[in-house]
Amino acid sequence: MKTSASRTHAVGVPRCPLPAACALAALLGAAGASAQSTVTIYGIIDQGITRANDGTTPGAMLPGRSTPDQWIVKAGNTSRLGFRGREDLGNGGYARFQFEHRFAADTGTSSNAGVFWLGRSVVALGSDKWGELYAGREYSAAYWVPLFADPTSWSYVSQLGSAYTYAGYTAVPSSIEASNLRWSNSVGYKSPAFGGVSFELATALGEGQRRRNTSGNLQFKQGPIWAGAAFDRLDADNNLMILAGGYDFGVVFPTFNYARAKGGVNGDATSFSLSARVPVSYGRVYASYGAHRPESDLDAWMLGAGTEYTLSKRSLLYFNVGSAKRDGDTRTTAFDTGFKHTF
Repeated sequence: MKTSASRTHAVGVPRCPLPAACALAALLGAAGASAQSTVTIYGIIDQGITRANDGTTPGAMLPGRSTPDQWIVKAGNTSRLGFRGREDLGNGGYARFQFEHRFAADTGTSSNAGVFWLGRSVVALGSDKWGELYAGREYSAAYWVPLFADPTSWSYVSQLGSAYTYAGYTAVPSSIEASNLRWSNSVGYKSPAFGGVSFELATALGEGQRRRNTSGNLQFKQGPIWAGAAFDRLDADNNLMILAGGYDFGVVFPTFNYARAKGGVNGDATSFSLSARVPVSYGRVYASYGAHRPESDLDAWMLGAGTEYTLSKRSLLYFNVGSAKRDGDTRTTAFDTGFKHTF
């Protein structure tokens, strides 16, 4: 119920003994009454089949491949269940949270036995005008640039993935951090867009388990143009730098990505990739080429291609092929096909 500031005091209603305090209480009450809160349950259920040949080029060079020479029931895009909520605090301000569990739909098992909220578990306070502060388990700020450069968003056997857009960079062993792309105990800031330009900075506190890690990105998105730069830094000897960009011609959207890794678990390396995504009447098709050049001289390159057939806004069918060859190994080729439903 809204009250008018011009309304006079009603007869028989006690007057407020502290007018200033009562005015503040009325304002807070009005703001609380107008605040809007939403909680959403969301997720992905993805189920398909995949098979790879008996090539010896390892899975790191062809992400998403299955066990060689076996038919496998496997998700092209990891299934997940998440909860997110947002409360409008007025004047463009908001508070939000997000928790996300990853699992294998064919067995019901967690993607990681040690971390239930593997996807993310974050709480944030933000403003449409001033940006957002967040804390919890969240993606490294560097991850968003190579993710957009990959037309599959690091899904399926046709994905570019870590080797070809992240230079295979891993700051700390998996025994310390459950995911190389997300950081526990992180605090970060995301800016709003200023004329198409936005940035994000984050740090992951080691809390006695490892050294503090810092990451960031700078992106420009306006009209058909996209450009991005990112870094992930553990220290002077262990860090990652990424440059990427693309131009959407309407009939085709080509992108490129260059990454240089120094140190880390996997050592020095560079990577380069080119991709194209093409909208078609039934959905889209896409193709990628990636090259990975580590200090070990075990160079690798891959080709990936696929298509998505859109059944509705939430459901699609997919088919993908990926093939990779590393020096000293035989070629590994794999395909996957399946059904993905989002909710």
